[in-house]
Amino acid sequence: MAKDQDWRLRLDLERPADLEALLADVRAPHAGKPERAAALGKDVVLTHDGNTFFAYAMTAESLRGARERIEAALHEAGLEGVMRLSHWDAGSLHWQQTDPPLSELQVKQEQEQIEAERRREGTVTRTVVCTIGKLIRKSFEQQMVSFAQEDGLRCQLVEHPHLFSTQVAFEVTGAPGHVEEFARYLGAEAQTTTRVDLGLVPFGLP
Repeated sequence: MAKDQDWRLRLDLERPADLEALLADVRAPHAGKPERAAALGKDVVLTHDGNTFFAYAMTAESLRGARERIEAALHEAGLEGVMRLSHWDAGSLHWQQTDPPLSELQVKQEQEQIEAERRREGTVTRTVVCTIGKLIRKSFEQQMVSFAQEDGLRCQLVEHPHLFSTQVAFEVTGAPGHVEEFARYLGAEAQTTTRVDLGLVPFGLP
């Protein structure tokens, strides 16, 4: 599915762990284990940064199966952590936590922090991900980086070995309106290029 992911599941581990092994475990099918029955949707993108594990998807429903698989993998590895579900809010241009819900005081503190960041920097940073066809990945990456640079954005390609060959992630920083424009452009171009890529290969991609 080729759109930017508007929902994010964040896992902060309580102690250092091998997140590459955890990612592989979450993805791997486990026959005979009912706790692994939850499906990992094709639109779910997994990544990590330090001791923080992220899962991105287009809908909260898509992340439900991912959450169950992550919880099962954590239990088997003897790991513990805190998971938070958030939705990207186009109004505030920040991730808004939905589960567990924030208290009124936490919401106020978060809003104050957002306003302070805007006054201090005048920029926002957002990670945007999509799924595209394999054949055009490299040219698509170059196209998006060029678009970002022309729009005055700082764009960094997120490189992790666990990302599938059809998953692309960009971290963009710049003026809020331009970051949103990049996200919209990414979604539109990913849809178009995926259709073109599928049309080039008999019976589509595996």
